[in-house]
Amino acid sequence: MNYSPLVEAIREGDRKTANRMIAEATPILIRMLMSRMNAKREDAEDAVQKMFLYVIPAIRSGKIKKPTALLSYMILCCRHNYLKELRNMRHEPIEEHEHEIVNSSDPFEYLKLKDIRKIHIECVNSMAEQHREFYCFWLQNQDIEAAAIAERFGISVTNAWTRKHRILKKLRESMLSMLNS
Repeated sequence: MNYSPLVEAIREGDRKTANRMIAEATPILIRMLMSRMNAKREDAEDAVQKMFLYVIPAIRSGKIKKPTALLSYMILCCRHNYLKELRNMRHEPIEEHEHEIVNSSDPFEYLKLKDIRKIHIECVNSMAEQHREFYCFWLQNQDIEAAAIAERFGISVTNAWTRKHRILKKLRESMLSMLNS
C-alpha cells in the first residue's frame, strides 16, 4: 500500500485524510507485529502508537525524505519499538533479536545501522569495567530514578548524573572516532 498521501496530508495539515489513513494503517501494523513477532495485542498497539508519535513529527519536520518508503519505515519503527519494549521487560540485549529486525527499504541504510550497532558494542566493551557496568545497568533500566542508581552504585545522586553524562560523552566521542576512521 502506498502511504505517500499520508505524508502529503500531514505536511499540508489535512487532519481528516491523515486520521483516516492512520486508522487504516494501525490494524495492519498491529496484525503484522502479532503474526511476525508473536507480540501480544497490547504490546503491538503500544509499539504502533509510539511509532506514530515519532513518525508524525518526523514527517512535519521533513526528516522523511522518501514518502514512497513510508510503509517500510513505519514497519521498521514498529518492530524496533516492540523489540525495545521486549528488552526492557525481559532485560535482554537487543542483539539476541537482531535477526528479527526488518531490513530497511534502502539496503545501504540497513548496513550502516548494523555497522553503527557493531561499533557501539565495541566501544562499550572497551570501557573500563566500572563504567561498562554502570552504562549497561542504566541502559537496561532507563526509567529508573537517579537516586536508585546512586544507591545501587554507592554514590551520590549528583555523582550518578555526572557519571552518566561523562560516560555518554566518552562513548559518543569513541563512536565518532571509529566512524570517522
